[in-house]
Amino acid sequence: MIATWGVRALIALGWLAVLVGVFGVVLRFLDVQNQRLLVLASAAPYLMAAAAVGVLLLGITRHWIGFAVALTVAAVATLSQGPLYVANSVPASGPELTVMQANIWLGNADADSLVRQVRDRDVDVLTVDELTPEAVDRLAAAGIESTLPYSFLMPGGGGEGTGIWSRYPLTDKVHHSEFVLSALSARVELPDGASTALYAFHPVPPWPSDPSLWSREMDRIKAILDAVPADSGPVIVSGDFNSTRDHVKYRNLVTGRYRDAADQVGAGIQNTYPADRQPFPPMIAIDHIVTSGAQAQSVESVVLTGSDHRGLVARITLGG
Repeated sequence: MIATWGVRALIALGWLAVLVGVFGVVLRFLDVQNQRLLVLASAAPYLMAAAAVGVLLLGITRHWIGFAVALTVAAVATLSQGPLYVANSVPASGPELTVMQANIWLGNADADSLVRQVRDRDVDVLTVDELTPEAVDRLAAAGIESTLPYSFLMPGGGGEGTGIWSRYPLTDKVHHSEFVLSALSARVELPDGASTALYAFHPVPPWPSDPSLWSREMDRIKAILDAVPADSGPVIVSGDFNSTRDHVKYRNLVTGRYRDAADQVGAGIQNTYPADRQPFPPMIAIDHIVTSGAQAQSVESVVLTGSDHRGLVARITLGG
């Protein structure tokens, strides 16, 4: 038997867990721009998981009203996260591309390791964030051009630079200069006349930057993508978005004809950041590959030696 004071303590803890879960749910569905709330929204799945603790504590204490509330919150949380683990793919037939996204942490990632990843995984297109001039030189010395001979590079100091390397020719190259960190687009010209538009984005983080700037850049990305004619062929978008699926601004991007590649295959939350705090794993998913007029076949996160991010590799079929 649990003493009366013990039961009360468990009930109090159960309600506290429910409130934390409610907070996580609210953060997911509010388009917040407060810096602290945006950071907390990145942790929304962990906050929502507290509702399960509430279900357990209020259930064992037979606090049935609280149990029902906790169960409701847990159900809403499950409905918000569960679809990420269920494939929603559609049939697609066409040429395949393997796309890799890599934030190389102010140019510090190991160039030889990254080039080995590109070769071992038969990567056709690589998008790189935080590309410095020195990193370009190291990647060239590591032999990236022997595998991906075509490129569109805008290196810069700190986290400013962005680059695209491709196995296939790149045309229609555009530097979207309205962003603080370099944003690029190009058309990848595959054999037999097939092609896809490719965008490489890196909006500023909401912390420690001004969150209103992050918000404006996310809206600008959406405007650019929405302006792409729906009948112009496949589109692939790759980058460090500094946002998770629990940020409304990111979900706005992948509602409609654009879809997160990981969601297409039911790969779940592919946490990519921070990846430099061993032995702890990455905790949030802010790197994404997004498609329109194409279908992801597989998505996985991969180690980027020397970076504070994990990379993403997606195998994509154009068409569908």
